[in-house]
Amino acid sequence: MPDASSRSDSEKKSPDKKENQDGEEQARDENKPDHDREKAQSEKSGDADEKEKDSGKKKPRRPSKRTIIIGAIVLVVLLLLGLLYYLHARNYESTDDAYTTGHIHEISARINGTIMQVLVDDNEFVRRGQPLVVLDPSIYNLGLEKARAQLTEAEAGVTQGEAQVLQRRAAAQRADANLEKAQSDFDRATSLYQQDAKAVSKADVDTATAALHSAQAESAAAKADIAASEAQLGVAHSNVANAQAGLHDAQLQLSYTRVLAPVDGVVGKKSAESGQRIQPGQALMAVVERDVWVLANLKETQLAKVKIGQTVRIEIDAVPDHDFAGHVDSFQPGTGATFSLLPPDNATGNFTKIVQRVPVKIVFDHDNLRGYENRVVPGLSCQPRIDLRSR
Repeated sequence: MPDASSRSDSEKKSPDKKENQDGEEQARDENKPDHDREKAQSEKSGDADEKEKDSGKKKPRRPSKRTIIIGAIVLVVLLLLGLLYYLHARNYESTDDAYTTGHIHEISARINGTIMQVLVDDNEFVRRGQPLVVLDPSIYNLGLEKARAQLTEAEAGVTQGEAQVLQRRAAAQRADANLEKAQSDFDRATSLYQQDAKAVSKADVDTATAALHSAQAESAAAKADIAASEAQLGVAHSNVANAQAGLHDAQLQLSYTRVLAPVDGVVGKKSAESGQRIQPGQALMAVVERDVWVLANLKETQLAKVKIGQTVRIEIDAVPDHDFAGHVDSFQPGTGATFSLLPPDNATGNFTKIVQRVPVKIVFDHDNLRGYENRVVPGLSCQPRIDLRSR
């Protein structure tokens, strides 16, 4: 019984003691420096945060049924969109390794000379045969006059040769006539001498014989002179032909002083200026034709279903507001590596397989470039999209 009473007394006194202890702790805290009080408060708040975290870990929050349904619907929609994209994309082949190209004609002079006039400017449209550059023709005019003089001289030589041939033929006719007379005299003298030695002396026979031999020699010489004259006439005709060729060459050289446009197109890369001294083959400018097409470098793994004639939609970076239509025209007879400066040799050393690309020519459909001739030029990046279902 005393123990029970003492325990009850102690329990009654314990609240008072606890209050006294709290008051003492508060007094000690007030007596502590400011930084110690802040440290104690931070420790208490940290303990509280850790307790909250522990309570959060113990009770994970599960997603609601509505969230699960929405996520499932989104996943199904994404899968359907992916399937539709695959079914659509498998019918097309495309590449961004493509560019426009065309015929670019480098303009150069065939002769050397000094530029007198440049008749065109950059980005100007020219027609075939239109003069572009004019060179100084003075030297070539002199060459033309010289060639004409040589032709005149050669023609005079032909005239002289023909006259000599006529003279030689006339001389040959006289020689033939003398030969006939000498032959007749010889025959008569020989016949008379054989019939009657007293009628014709031996000396007369010898004289007739000598005259015959002389006439024969003269006739042969006349024929040889004819052959020589005819040969000289042939040389004269050859000289005329050479002089005519020289005249034609001089005319060509003179015509080359006017550099003409080889095709219809637009002038670009002009470097010719008046007064410039140029050499044969020196680039003066370029003429770019309006005919432009696309060269698409497709991987060899993309060519299985690509055929000539299939339709193509072409997106050109320089013309983003318009899609162009075209069709597959042809395949290059070899990969790009085959026509490179140093083609690979896979027969030596280690081998690493590399996917090759084959240039495919894609031609724009008729009148599809109308209105865009000045914007679609060679060298533009583009992305062709070949429809494998066509043709």
